[in-house]
Amino acid sequence: MAQTTTTTLDAWVPSELISADILQETRPNIVVAGLVQREFLGAGQGKVWEQTQLPTTAAAGVDEAADLAAAARTPATTASITIGEVGLSTEVTDLALETAILNDLAVWARSSGRAIAQKVDGDLCALLAGLNSSGTGAVGISGQNLSVANFIEAIYTLELANAPGQKVCVLHPVQKMDLFTALTDASNGAAVFTNLPELVREGRLPDGLSANGFWGVFCGVPIYVTTEVETANAGADRCGAMFVREAITLVQLRPLRVEYQRDASARSTEVVATIAYGVGENVDTFGVPIITDA
Repeated sequence: MAQTTTTTLDAWVPSELISADILQETRPNIVVAGLVQREFLGAGQGKVWEQTQLPTTAAAGVDEAADLAAAARTPATTASITIGEVGLSTEVTDLALETAILNDLAVWARSSGRAIAQKVDGDLCALLAGLNSSGTGAVGISGQNLSVANFIEAIYTLELANAPGQKVCVLHPVQKMDLFTALTDASNGAAVFTNLPELVREGRLPDGLSANGFWGVFCGVPIYVTTEVETANAGADRCGAMFVREAITLVQLRPLRVEYQRDASARSTEVVATIAYGVGENVDTFGVPIITDA
């Protein structure tokens, strides 16, 4: 007689239901992905996403009877992002499930989902150092703590670039603490942000922005914190950034998918998590790296 066991039942759970459960687990680990431009590439449209960047120009006043002449425009550039696949497979034996305290395949599935989420955010953070390469470069000083002046300079840099929309800042926890110390240091008269914990508790955010990793708002710029922010200068510094949504694009072909695959002869079950996406710069000058002491 065929039997339905806890192991085989887990193996037969529809992948859509598994993925929905895993998404609830992974959302808190997704910080930067919620702050950048999101695009979706439909099936059958290849694996390269492209977006034309319109050239900048200036308008001028004209006389009522004037016949406008066409002005020469600089060539447009194109942002191009190639889709790739990211995956993680874990094979759990029946004996491991039957003897371990955490004897639930969902535990392994949630762990795989978190790993995928961190990979997406890590890939996005890897782009921060390359922002503003066609402009004035990064703000901050290698080996020195993040200061209020660095933060204001980043705002100023984006304003000079006419970066549109809401500015956001992504920092490593070390940079966050340096900024917090600078903002609350009464010895130099800079205790201007002592209400930051209250802002976090109230959860006040500009409309449309993610709350994951949210720390507070300074000078109208929401600040987010993630350990995925990479090192710079041979590990001496961390490279956060300030940017607007159009600076970086995340292109998704296939969302996070988690499936179970039963291997009866091996008496085990594979937990397979995959996603297909690509990341890249969209408008280089719409972001600025913040490189300060690690």
